[in-house]
Amino acid sequence: MDAPVEPVEVCFGEFVLNSHSRALHRLNGTAVPVRVQLGSRAFDILCILVRRQGEFVSKQELMDAVWPNIVVGDSNLTVQISALRRALDTGRAGGSCIQTVPGRGYRFAPKVDFVQRSATTGMRPGLSATADAAQPGDTQHRSQVDAGSGAASSGRTQRRSFAGAELIAALLVCVALAGLSVDRREPGIASRPPMSLIILPFQNLSGNAADDYLADGITDDITSDMSRIPGMFVVARTTALSLKGKPMDPRRIGEELGVRYLLEGSVRKIAETVRVNAHLIDAETGQDIRADRFDQPLRDLNTGQDAIVRRIGTALNIQIVDIEAARSQRERPTNPDAFDLVLRARSIWGHPMAPREEAEKIALYEQALRLDPGSVLAMAGLAYALIESNRRGDDLRRAAKLLADAAEISPDSEQVLGDTGYLYYVQGRSAKAVAHFERVLEINPNSHLAYNAMGAALIRLGRSEDAIPAFEKANRLDPAGPYAFSRYNHLAFACLMLGRNEETILWERRALAAHPGLRPDWRANWTLHIAAAEARLSRLDAARQAVAEANSIWPYLTARGLADFDLSNTVFAEQFRRYVDAVRLAGERDHAEEDADFGVAPDDGLHDDLAGLTPMTAPGAATIRTAELQRLLTQDQPLLIDSLANSWGRSIQGAVGLKDAGSGGNYTDGIQDRLRQKVRDLTGGDATRPIVAVGWNSERFDGRNLALRLAALGYTRVYWYRGGREAWEVQGLPENDITPQAW
Repeated sequence: MDAPVEPVEVCFGEFVLNSHSRALHRLNGTAVPVRVQLGSRAFDILCILVRRQGEFVSKQELMDAVWPNIVVGDSNLTVQISALRRALDTGRAGGSCIQTVPGRGYRFAPKVDFVQRSATTGMRPGLSATADAAQPGDTQHRSQVDAGSGAASSGRTQRRSFAGAELIAALLVCVALAGLSVDRREPGIASRPPMSLIILPFQNLSGNAADDYLADGITDDITSDMSRIPGMFVVARTTALSLKGKPMDPRRIGEELGVRYLLEGSVRKIAETVRVNAHLIDAETGQDIRADRFDQPLRDLNTGQDAIVRRIGTALNIQIVDIEAARSQRERPTNPDAFDLVLRARSIWGHPMAPREEAEKIALYEQALRLDPGSVLAMAGLAYALIESNRRGDDLRRAAKLLADAAEISPDSEQVLGDTGYLYYVQGRSAKAVAHFERVLEINPNSHLAYNAMGAALIRLGRSEDAIPAFEKANRLDPAGPYAFSRYNHLAFACLMLGRNEETILWERRALAAHPGLRPDWRANWTLHIAAAEARLSRLDAARQAVAEANSIWPYLTARGLADFDLSNTVFAEQFRRYVDAVRLAGERDHAEEDADFGVAPDDGLHDDLAGLTPMTAPGAATIRTAELQRLLTQDQPLLIDSLANSWGRSIQGAVGLKDAGSGGNYTDGIQDRLRQKVRDLTGGDATRPIVAVGWNSERFDGRNLALRLAALGYTRVYWYRGGREAWEVQGLPENDITPQAW
């Protein structure tokens, strides 16, 4: 009889996976195999996928097996899959080892050989998991395995089949022990998930056991809220309860449970107030990182408890992200992984940003995607940053692609759904935006971000009455968060649309005070909201003072230029028109002068910042005024191209709308390539066809940029209408509805 067979290794491609030593080696055609560094979670996932080679494995199966005692979001699985792909796919042809089944799970593609060890004779051949030929890269190892194997009898094949089953069982045991025992084997802080946390049971210090429910409820709610944060590992409540009433050494708990942070706290009733103390503890050092105290009146206990939980959750999220971002920069300043970079970007996002911080955040997400192209967190984060930063056509197209790719991997991700809703909002598709934010709130009823964004979209659907409760809910959920200024502004704008002028002034002043570093064009526009409200209240001196302040901050304002990006709803369009009338009453100028000579020297460069005083000429194009354009339209029937900046959905009769065709950039970018093809189609390839570039006014570079782009494409009769659509409107000349064309 053969000696007992013990399954040890699994071979696929150039890799050998050892379930006993929990090691993965790459053969690389060398005498000494190279160990592949994998985290414990990634290793356990690989064991499951290899065991089920060629089969579909659901996301839930993987989550249940690898995180049996921890409540985590889908993004944590995505992070581990991305780590595996980085380790396994380098130099591989023909797609990833781990195939994504969109929205469902994963499948392990390479062919697998089970290798067994005899207690007496050592290594001997195993049974291939498939009948196919070996892949390139298998040759060296399999030649060692197959040496002296001889012919396989049916009985021997049967024994190998049983051995394969034994290996499967061994792998299952390995996975089942993945939860706490893995981290005991690797107790170092670096082996623990970056954002890992246990919420210890809060203590009831009221002296009355009947109040235990309050401490338990707060613990449960914080655990649930923290587990929804992308990338956060939160130990399940059942495990945390097992520690209740026991002496606790934070460092030992952190080592045993494989977490970096602990939150402990207490609840005490004092007269008509509930006092909650919370301490965030570093599980490596045992030291307090943050301590907070929250007092809440008892008159509305449910609302009070909800407010306490939200405040703790928000503070914890920002604090842990900041700490982990700093740790990443300290420990891996020159060699960060993708999740390090995502954390650094999220740390920037957790605080009000100026343009420099916005650019830094985009750069971090770009680097994360280069390291891990399948990271949902990086895809969604970059998409949101691109939408938020400048909202140009190319950036919005790229954001849409990133979000579509992320949705293929994680269609129910709260972040992906929310960011897609924001994209729809910016594109002027407010109804679709609301639908996405409603889906987010089904997943997480306490998402202050979704309430705020949904309210903004509701305003543009003419539903400001419905928007205000959404903003109020967001304020209750996140009263002291870094983006409170955004909610205050949205509340002010909703009140302005409804004619609630005193409330407009109150909320807009709070918004401006909450963000001293707000970008100048936003600050100027928000100040005009105050001016309009003051004018409606017949306080004209205060209104004129507000207008003067707005123009000192950003001098390119005109009443006609206050077009919103979504005026498709007739109710909202009428509300907005009344706002513009109030701005005129407050003393804002109607328009920019098309003939104004600002003394600016001409150049041939494209301007990324579209707002600014333009020169009188554009190289390669003829500058024309309104009267000259009228004659040209009559005599030459030129092609008119409107870049649709500050668009109300109307333009000069016969104009073609190419949104963002007047963007900055350079003459070799994607905009130029698409413009070349589109204008060739519009002109039939006739480079002598007269073309007029139409922008907004003489204080915007979009029309001039478009004229320069056309001249660079070789068109010989290019005209720049410097006064732009605003000057045309001032003359009361005919306009038609215009729809942006695909290009």
